[in-house]
Amino acid sequence: MGATLTDKKTLLNMTWPIFLQMVLFSVIGSIDTLMVAGYAENAVGALGSVNRVMSLFQVVSNIITMGTGILCAQYIGAGKTNAQKQPLIMAALLVNTLLGVLFSICATVGSDLLLGMIRVPDEQLVYAKSYLRIVGGFLFVQMIAMTFNVVIRSHGKTRSTMIFSVGMNLINVVLNYMLINGHWGAPELGVAGAAIASVISQCIACVAAGIYLFGFVMPRMPLRIRWKETRESLGKTLALGAPAAGEQISYTLSQIVVMGMVNGLGTVAADAYVLVNMVVSYVYLFSASIGQSTSIMIGWAVGKGQAEEARRICRFSTNCSTAFALIILGVLCLCRRFVMDLVADDPRIVALGAAVILADFVLEAGRSRNLVLVNALRAAGDVRFPLYIGLFSMWFFSVGASFLFVKLGWGLVGIWLGLGLDECFRAIGTQIRWERGKWMRFVD
Repeated sequence: MGATLTDKKTLLNMTWPIFLQMVLFSVIGSIDTLMVAGYAENAVGALGSVNRVMSLFQVVSNIITMGTGILCAQYIGAGKTNAQKQPLIMAALLVNTLLGVLFSICATVGSDLLLGMIRVPDEQLVYAKSYLRIVGGFLFVQMIAMTFNVVIRSHGKTRSTMIFSVGMNLINVVLNYMLINGHWGAPELGVAGAAIASVISQCIACVAAGIYLFGFVMPRMPLRIRWKETRESLGKTLALGAPAAGEQISYTLSQIVVMGMVNGLGTVAADAYVLVNMVVSYVYLFSASIGQSTSIMIGWAVGKGQAEEARRICRFSTNCSTAFALIILGVLCLCRRFVMDLVADDPRIVALGAAVILADFVLEAGRSRNLVLVNALRAAGDVRFPLYIGLFSMWFFSVGASFLFVKLGWGLVGIWLGLGLDECFRAIGTQIRWERGKWMRFVD
């Protein structure tokens, strides 16, 4: 039996704001990248390397954030009151704030070590160090904002998080225009200006999300810490969040190793890697969006004890995700050289990027399903299986196969095929796990 009309409407009503948010985020992020590239060509690869380092800190915070999102959605499905959800939210805010301060210190003080680990080329190092020290110094703001947003989204308020994100990115673009090249009377700060713009816009978005959460979504929720209940909530959060975030930590670490391989191929490959990632991000945006919406709805269904409803929703979401991603990628492949000409001036980067886009078919075939199925398993409470299969697949295929293909002389295309084999292997494994229904034992 397929998903009901009500399920489909609810799912799509939550998905489109997330999708629009991600599209605008990617468009504005692309503009951001191109603005930095206009200031200094080597700065593009530098920012790509820094973002890999930053993502490692962010996925560690997901130990709390992801567990909070899973539990919050299940609590909502079970009809729990704001007072009953309060210890969960306070535990998440307390721990993520403390972790954020620690990570901010590490990013600022340990920038040389972190960038050395991923072999950032010398010509990019000065830009990467400047950007990491400024943006990394305010990681705690990002982590607090992530906590606010996951709670808001768990309540189904995806339009609100979209508004915050779009506003943040528009502010970021305006400030970039002012601070990178010194327009409208502002100082010309280059890459440091781009970093300052990011920090200011993130702070504004964080304050807005906090006001909305405590003023409208959960009004009059006491902000005091009830230590006994908070410790209990933290234990439940860690039980769900640690394996879920562990998979993302493994993914990020494997991507850092892959980034080192890419940097070892030279600046042309490094710049092509960043630019192609920017282009193909538009392919999987719908999959990521529907995956997040599916996670919320399955959490609600699990909270209500309705396993069959969760199964119907996941099947519909997975089919939609795969069909949409492959259609968009097919269009992109047909005009891949034109697209690469828009984002790169170097003909070597254009040619390499066009070849990599063709190889992306393997990657997207798996990723479009993973983004839904992994989220579905986590939302149902089956958080260990995605970790176990990810630990094997990411390091065997993403790292191992990519290394082999580079040694065979396949270059960046070989790395992309290695990444694709990882996504396809995990897609097959998670599909089998979901269909066998092992996750149902977590449903009350």
